[in-house]
Amino acid sequence: MVLTHLHPDHAGGLAPGGRPAFPNAEIVVTEAEHAFWMDEGTASRAPAEAQPFFTFAREALKPYAGRIRRVTAGEAVPGLTLEAAPGHTPGHLLVRVASGAAQLLVWGDLVHLAPLQLPRPDWSVAFDVDQTQAAASRKRVFDQAATDRLLVAGMHLPFPGVGFVARQSDGYAYVPQLWPSIE
Repeated sequence: MVLTHLHPDHAGGLAPGGRPAFPNAEIVVTEAEHAFWMDEGTASRAPAEAQPFFTFAREALKPYAGRIRRVTAGEAVPGLTLEAAPGHTPGHLLVRVASGAAQLLVWGDLVHLAPLQLPRPDWSVAFDVDQTQAAASRKRVFDQAATDRLLVAGMHLPFPGVGFVARQSDGYAYVPQLWPSIE
């Protein structure tokens, strides 16, 4: 199971009641993400309001000890490539799924407020650990997605959550991939 990052809305279902929800699963997370949330020094220096996030990440992974694969960017398996997009969290990643020429880029929390952040990729949210780096990652990925006309999916995109990035005069726009009607 590949996790884009370890925030509760992405890893929250891993260990309900402290038990693994997926007892046979291997958890795949970036080395940088794992190191950040597991480091006692980093946790102790984090603001009080961020402390619960560290506790949560540790508790979510605990039942999977011995089945956590820490990775760096690159091809995980044929057709599945992990790409670094740090900023939201230090090890935040994108997952590119490819089948022949068809590609889908799952970008996790690259965007939280599409109507604001696509036209203004330099705008960040409070949950971005490094707002400057998050903005740089957004700009890079938006440019790549628009240039290569990649189908993108994001957890915080408007329905249907899958679409394309288009350039416009004031930045970028999200163009939803609408479902064809059946007639």
